[in-house]
Amino acid sequence: MKKLFALCLVFSLLLVGCRRTNDTHVSTNKTTVKKAKRKTATKKKTTTKKSTSTKKSTKKKTVKKKKTVKKKTVAKKSTNANYYICIDAGHQAKGNNSLEPVGPGSSTKKPKVSSGTSGVATKKSEAQLNLEVALKLQKELVKRGYKVMMIRTTQNVDISNAQRAIKANNAKVDATVRLHADGSTNRNMHGFSILQPGYNNRYMNKQIITKSRQLSACVNKAFASATNAKNNGLSTRNDMTGFNWSKVPVTLVEMGFMSNAKEDRLLSTQSYQNKMVQGIANGLDNYFKKV
Repeated sequence: MKKLFALCLVFSLLLVGCRRTNDTHVSTNKTTVKKAKRKTATKKKTTTKKSTSTKKSTKKKTVKKKKTVKKKTVAKKSTNANYYICIDAGHQAKGNNSLEPVGPGSSTKKPKVSSGTSGVATKKSEAQLNLEVALKLQKELVKRGYKVMMIRTTQNVDISNAQRAIKANNAKVDATVRLHADGSTNRNMHGFSILQPGYNNRYMNKQIITKSRQLSACVNKAFASATNAKNNGLSTRNDMTGFNWSKVPVTLVEMGFMSNAKEDRLLSTQSYQNKMVQGIANGLDNYFKKV
């Protein structure tokens, strides 16, 4: 009986131990499952946050790109677009010696348009040289945003000096640039000069005279800087038909002496013509900054 009792006791103790071990494994498994679920939930939240933040950053980048594109597509308007320039290439293929008044109501008369000078070395007519530079100046001014009116674009025209001024007046241009070249019996004479109306010009409005002289000063300075040519300065003239009939600011550029062989050749080179054009255009830019 004692042996039987002892065996029962041992058997019952073994059963209790097995239950505790199983309970421990179960609780451990439950804890592991819970931890795994927490990690999964945490990963999901992190992934969600990352994806959300990525979307936000992507949106921000997209917005920035759109703004940048808008800035690039907006073009700045040139202030020169407000100004209208008349370019008068002096002379023409054939002169017209018929007479016209030098100013409105004047009894003094001059030929409508002379034939001009010609190159001692190039044999080129002044009218042709003036037109070459005028066409280049037109392109440069348009490039800079100006509106441009050309008195002539070919040699075969017949337009008097008074008519040229009247055309510019009727178009209500903001400035007229007259292009010419010089000639002299002294073959050593060289350099450029700028012609302007005098303060005592009886045919022109005083305000237009003042503006014409401001324009001439600006062109003189810029032309000298661009070409490094000898600067013969500003000359005042009250006997020029193209000035006296003008109701808009006007200046005349004597680009150089075609009677000087060296300068005559220089005036016909593309590189020097481009320099002259830059000088005149810069002078106009500087003038409109001041007025």
